[in-house]
Amino acid sequence: MSHTTVTTAKVSNLDYLTVLSKGNPEFVTEMIDIFLTETPAEIETLEISIEENDFEQIQSIAHHMRSTMPFVGLDKHIGTELTQTEQLAKARSGIQTIKINFAKIKAICNKAVEELSA
Repeated sequence: MSHTTVTTAKVSNLDYLTVLSKGNPEFVTEMIDIFLTETPAEIETLEISIEENDFEQIQSIAHHMRSTMPFVGLDKHIGTELTQTEQLAKARSGIQTIKINFAKIKAICNKAVEELSA
């Protein structure tokens, strides 16, 4: 997989989650905990699926991630890559583009996990 440089600027943004929670800090904390638990596992599974050219699994994970990334503001950074990855996987093509997209997805998600773990 290619190496992607991630900016030192913060990538996560909890504005949407804060509005969605209607001021409930427990809800915000719970959603962050879910993100911190699920995202590293999804990244690992997605990476393996890409290595194995498992387009069905790639499509499934990209679809799920696409729907959960807005909660922590990552849709602004990797929404396009997730959508394209899902579409390519559905078409069972474009594995090189999927690999390029994955490098950015992984880097951004890892940075967000680091930020939200602090």
